[in-house]
Amino acid sequence: MKLKRIFIDVFRAPVEKPVVTSFGTIPSRAICILRLEDTDGFIGWGDVWGNFPTITTEYRAQLAAYTLPDLLLGKTVNDVPAFYCELVDALHVLSVQADEPGPIAAILSATDQALWDLAARRANLPLRKMLNMEAADTIPAYASGLNPGDGPETVRIQRGRGHRNFKIKIGFGDKIDQANVSRIAGDLALGERFFVDANQKWNLEQAKHAANWLAEADVDWLEEPMAANAPAEHWQELASASNLPLAGGENLRGIGSFETGLAWLDYVQPDVGKWGGVTDCFNISKLTINAGKTYCPHWLGGGVGLLHSAQLLAAAGGNGLLEMDVNENQLRDLTLDGALSIDDGFVNLPSSAGIGIEPNLALIEKWRVSEAVFS
Repeated sequence: MKLKRIFIDVFRAPVEKPVVTSFGTIPSRAICILRLEDTDGFIGWGDVWGNFPTITTEYRAQLAAYTLPDLLLGKTVNDVPAFYCELVDALHVLSVQADEPGPIAAILSATDQALWDLAARRANLPLRKMLNMEAADTIPAYASGLNPGDGPETVRIQRGRGHRNFKIKIGFGDKIDQANVSRIAGDLALGERFFVDANQKWNLEQAKHAANWLAEADVDWLEEPMAANAPAEHWQELASASNLPLAGGENLRGIGSFETGLAWLDYVQPDVGKWGGVTDCFNISKLTINAGKTYCPHWLGGGVGLLHSAQLLAAAGGNGLLEMDVNENQLRDLTLDGALSIDDGFVNLPSSAGIGIEPNLALIEKWRVSEAVFS
């Protein structure tokens, strides 16, 4: 496939209820969609991660416009993983010199997503089947992003929508955290699961303290209790001090970081938009499952990235769950347009080629911030 055109579109929509985390608040929802068109008219879709802080999305769109045209236009891609590796090498010095490893990793991830989607559409295969012909058509999922003020009533709403597994944000002090966890854990139905996410809030001693009381609260995993780059010995000490399974990975970059993290992580959560794209997230999924751990892809963004995340999980297999942000996000919901239906805790994946749908950007046009086209 020969690349002839690049589209970079940014949208930002208001929300009535911001997303609240231990590191800050997300007061609106934004997406940066990257589309790559080849000379035969096929188009692949990618999602440039950038939900926090609020200026991130627009900046990364500008960085994508600066870096990608010279690297992509006119290029013939026969092997997506090999081409992705070439792109990583091509931007390595810039990422170091500009001190921008995160933003450049996100742009490369979206590019890899779009290339895989494009290749799968050309092959007339769902992306999951492109990766693994034995991939499932249904996958388990969980309702994610429940805010600290969301109690049993929010769980009941999501249960009514088909969810059977739930994750709440913690890291707001023992009084608030323990009250919220107790209320939700006490309202779970038989067979339902409950996870918590501290978003890197604590140091080692605080994390050990939290893990102790959470282990008694019917919690299935504790996600990112400490900074992702905390010393390995701190993570190992935490894992040894508690029987509570640990989850993380959204803020790790590089195969080596994940290989190291497998020593203490029970649930491994690479983010297809933050690092690695489809190519390396699929590699991480295989490493994870081969190590006897659980691959649970992270995603808290737009519909395109969520579809990539779902396709990856289906291709990987194992017993992981798809993260489905249930906070208000009109951009996500309208671009998905019902493509991911959930029934009794399982998501039914679309059967069409690529990520499964052709998002209709006209549905979100009123929230457009910018557009750029390169050919």
